[in-house]
Amino acid sequence: MPTYRLLFATALLAGLSAPALSQRLDIEKTHDVSGKARRGYLSDVRVNEAANRIDLEFCTKSTDKQVKTQTYHFDTKYNLLGVDENTIPVEKVKGYRGENYSKEGVTLALSDPSAGMGAIPMLGMVNALKNPAGTLLLQRKRIDYKWSWLGGGYRKKIKLLGTEKPKTESGAGYRHIAHVDDDVNGGVLVLAAENMKLSKMSQTKPGYHLLYFNSQLELVRDTYLEPDGLTAQTFVQMDAIGLDQDEEADDSQQPARDVAIMLTYPKGAGKEKDKHPATEYQYLRTSADGQVKEKIRVDTPVGAWLVSGFIPMTDGSVLAYGPANDSPDKHYADALPDAKDGMTPEEAFKAKNFLLGKIQKGAVAWITKTPLKEFEDKQQVPAGQKRTPDYTGKRFMVRQALEAGNGDILISGQNFKVHGGGLAGNKMLNTLAGGSPAGPAQPTRSYADLLLFQFSGQGQLRSQYGLRRAENNDAASANPTSQFLTPTANGQGIYWRVFEIDGWRTVDETQKGLFTITEKETIMYPSVTRIELAKATIGPQKTFGVTKEGKYYVNNHYQTLDIGDGRKQIVYFGENKSGKTMWFAQMPLE
Repeated sequence: MPTYRLLFATALLAGLSAPALSQRLDIEKTHDVSGKARRGYLSDVRVNEAANRIDLEFCTKSTDKQVKTQTYHFDTKYNLLGVDENTIPVEKVKGYRGENYSKEGVTLALSDPSAGMGAIPMLGMVNALKNPAGTLLLQRKRIDYKWSWLGGGYRKKIKLLGTEKPKTESGAGYRHIAHVDDDVNGGVLVLAAENMKLSKMSQTKPGYHLLYFNSQLELVRDTYLEPDGLTAQTFVQMDAIGLDQDEEADDSQQPARDVAIMLTYPKGAGKEKDKHPATEYQYLRTSADGQVKEKIRVDTPVGAWLVSGFIPMTDGSVLAYGPANDSPDKHYADALPDAKDGMTPEEAFKAKNFLLGKIQKGAVAWITKTPLKEFEDKQQVPAGQKRTPDYTGKRFMVRQALEAGNGDILISGQNFKVHGGGLAGNKMLNTLAGGSPAGPAQPTRSYADLLLFQFSGQGQLRSQYGLRRAENNDAASANPTSQFLTPTANGQGIYWRVFEIDGWRTVDETQKGLFTITEKETIMYPSVTRIELAKATIGPQKTFGVTKEGKYYVNNHYQTLDIGDGRKQIVYFGENKSGKTMWFAQMPLE
């Protein structure tokens, strides 16, 4: 949680002039803050445009029933109007729901609990994991939340309880193929296959089951996906329709997201040899609890398309994207290489193309194939940047996507590498391989350079932009970089806004017996480049908050303030590393 330990001295910083139509600040101001506020945390920001007021409320001291606050009042040009102190009931503190509370839920467990503890997601009521043998196991859990008055917000701890094994009608268990957590309702949606029971092989269904379990471990829905042939389809991808999120992002207060599943077919034999070409895929869209909404045939230009994710667009369509091979005749399962050197088959796959497909109103609107050589030919970087980050055909993390005013599609993301884990990253192959007796090691990611693709409205690549990450510390490598695509006021350009991660700072330390538990947060400062849509070009990169005198970092919860017309300006808000000085920085969206 961010902490704001903010007696104010006001300083208007010099050096604000900049050329027109470039990234610049038209207002930048700093204020020193009291020791009380500095040792507390920023609990609320209230903006009242009509009254020309911005109120920043800090919790400075608390008891069981009351909280002392300091509120700093500014006008909308960030001039200090005054400071007052108050005492309020604890229930008036924003986000406070009591010192402690708990939620019950379910997770899918490993056969050897010690092997999977590091991979159990820390958010949501129900999550899914697979055990080394691939058998689907449900495990009850309780999430205990404890409020922190030092850092603000809740700290949580998960306690695992009893385990149950779901069974089919024939009494066999299920093999886990893939899953998506429903953090909003506390359930989990699982794609599974029936385990074969020798005594009842004739009753075993070859297709997949789409199973939804609620937070009480009850099977609410079992949708059987009938195969078109004698064998089950090949699993490619299952994910919530949305942008990639940080591993610990809390989306429990957001609307439940629909889920997309992409399947294809194995190479047929005998009479079914030519029944399904390698280029035939199937797309399913379901609700978060497994109700099938769409089931669509997808014909692709190639046979092996490693679909990486599904992006929702404002017009209701969905973009499916990912690396692909160059052959229309080689089936997906046959095109994947063996796992080697600690890489999964997907990671070892050498792509030659990037496929982007648009699914709209129950049909495929278009699918385009872009060779990697075209990405290289259309690569651009900001002036003065020596290194030229490239898309190399590997999976990358998508951080933002939008349809620009001119109809172009922009997708920003970040390269990453996976370390360790063996087969752990492959939902299907790990199930079949059985894993090791101790369970597969859990993979970790290290994040690298930033990428932005500009496509036409029909999916043709117009340009690839690359940003070299300025910070290469451990925190920057361990955490994805936040990125935002913000249109200019006239709609002719896009500001590509990123937050460089400059390390960690401690926000809370608690004593647990002989040990001190330290809570940390990343510290970030903004960097901005501008894309000219019509020309498909990128301008210079500009960093804010970084001067010879020191650095200012954005607040992790209040990175920007909703002040003025959001289509015409961005207001960054933060402090220096010690928390002594608060920072306002207003950038016009010219």
